[in-house]
Amino acid sequence: MSRRNYTEVTAFILLGLTSCPELRVAFFVLFLLVYIVTVIGNLGMIVLLKIDSRLHTPMYFFLSGLSVLDLCFFTNVTPKMLENFLSEKKTISYTGCLVQCCTVTDVVLTEHGLLAIMAYDCYMAICNPLLYHSKMSKSVCVHLVIVPYVYGLLLSVIETLRTYNLSFCGANEINHFYCDDTPLIKLACSDTYSKELSMYVVAGYSNVQSLLIILTSYVFILVAILRSRSAEGRKKAFYTCGSHITVVTVFYGTFFCMHLRRPTGESVEEGKMVAVFCTTVIPMLNPMIHGLRNKDVKEALIKAIYWLSTDKMLNFTDMTECILLGLTSRQEWQVVFFIIFLMVYIITKVGNIGMIVLIKVSPQLNPMYFFLSRLSFVDVWFSSNVTPKMLENLLSGTKMISYSGLVQCFFIALVCVEIFILAVMAFDRYMAIGNPLLYGGKMSRVVCIRLISFPYIYGFLTSLAATLWTYDLYFCGKIEINHFYCADPPLIKMACAGTYVKEYTMIILAGINFTYSLTVIIISYLLILIAILRMHSAEGRWKAFSTCGSHLTAVIIFYGTLIFMYLRRPTEELVEQRKMVAVFYTIVIPMLNPMIYSLRNRDVKDAMNKVITRTCLTKYNRVHLFSMLHKYLFGNRLFLNTEAH
Repeated sequence: MSRRNYTEVTAFILLGLTSCPELRVAFFVLFLLVYIVTVIGNLGMIVLLKIDSRLHTPMYFFLSGLSVLDLCFFTNVTPKMLENFLSEKKTISYTGCLVQCCTVTDVVLTEHGLLAIMAYDCYMAICNPLLYHSKMSKSVCVHLVIVPYVYGLLLSVIETLRTYNLSFCGANEINHFYCDDTPLIKLACSDTYSKELSMYVVAGYSNVQSLLIILTSYVFILVAILRSRSAEGRKKAFYTCGSHITVVTVFYGTFFCMHLRRPTGESVEEGKMVAVFCTTVIPMLNPMIHGLRNKDVKEALIKAIYWLSTDKMLNFTDMTECILLGLTSRQEWQVVFFIIFLMVYIITKVGNIGMIVLIKVSPQLNPMYFFLSRLSFVDVWFSSNVTPKMLENLLSGTKMISYSGLVQCFFIALVCVEIFILAVMAFDRYMAIGNPLLYGGKMSRVVCIRLISFPYIYGFLTSLAATLWTYDLYFCGKIEINHFYCADPPLIKMACAGTYVKEYTMIILAGINFTYSLTVIIISYLLILIAILRMHSAEGRWKAFSTCGSHLTAVIIFYGTLIFMYLRRPTEELVEQRKMVAVFYTIVIPMLNPMIYSLRNRDVKDAMNKVITRTCLTKYNRVHLFSMLHKYLFGNRLFLNTEAH
């Protein structure tokens, strides 16, 4: 397909909802509040449905999928709209416009299918209650959800390609607050018949198909309800379907107003008003409709609020706290361990915080040290998460940790942040040695910040998912964790149900993270080795090897312990071995990292000497100035006293 774009339009202007400056500020505040409420509501719904085991049913599984779609829809449109409210230049690139069109079409078509599936789920729950759990198993639900996602993606790509083939003859003002097919068709100067026809066919087919499933399901549901002799059963059935019927009515009503009319100037203006409701209000209303009208969701929400306010979380066995068995039960060894680990903790804190401060006050240090300061930051968090509680338990008789204290697992899972920081540092070394002339330009401050943002964002999301999977474990009374901190392997051994998903996701995530990061490191060092072998200067080779030595040492120590700890299936014997390795991994490595990078690195040692010298000179100058001032004041006083006599 070739796009005949005669005027080579590279950007469009979004006219937005209004051109009045006063209204734009008011709209910005209003839609910003709606945006915040929508994000909190839908994210809260997803997390709530994930953490409460009573809501692990097909209906709530589909509801979480609906919340994900609402977040995608809202995030695709609203941020750009908010930006344009405060900006005079309301442009959007041609590519960005097509992406918005594709995402809007994808989400709308997927939501059509998902609402139809939710109607079918209600039918199965009410009309076939005895067969419900077998017919709507987890695998069946996953397969049902995959169909609308794939269908929506394929058709949205096809429709976007048809939009891409339209030609524009100079006019690039879109009379809308986001890129949509209807105003774009009005702008096109080429033949739009094919695009309009495909848009009607896709919209009509998707609406008819999904509405047919919904109407058929509710006809059967109505028949089943009318056959029911129990008034309580009828009320419960209507109550179950109420939220879904409300969402379907609101969604399809606005969709018909937006899309099933031929584009005209008047319809575009009316469509803008309807689109506000469809793209911003509906995603905000959905979690409210399903939350406020649903007893199970309200009870789960109250339970979550209770946990947040009282620091207690009730699970399958109402377990509110656990016992950490620690490294040893022998009293005499506990005092010795306390002294040793207290000294290690102090050295770790001083070393890593000192490294961060040193890199901050030494501007001559290159981007490698920017990444090193972030590595030290992660090490400080890591040691602070584990060591204080371990020191407390070494001198305590109870050795208890609250169930909400299992948040330790979240911070332990942040190990993937350190994994990818080490990979980024390997890439940085390749750029410094393999492309020294381009290093300053390619590894600018902005690039470094973007490179370091990925490990933090990815690590946060991965650790959050891993912690939610840990929360899904069920415990049958045994509350002794055979470790000195809350780690996944001993928790899996302690759990009596729900370990299958946790075990295999832990292994898969660890494998993916190790493989990806190690691949980046190995490829970087292969390219570094090739660059070193091509060097004619022996001094240059030695300097290159010296530059990489500290990082290689840290990588070998870190990955060696991680592979030993995580890439094996948890057993009783393995848990005991891991306790010993975990001491090295969680306590010793954070202490060693600043030593490795300072004692083996000339730049760090030079910077440290400069800081110490500067500090000593400053102190000396202050003392010298004070002594001169003292001598001047008291010397003059003595002279005046002598003159007086």
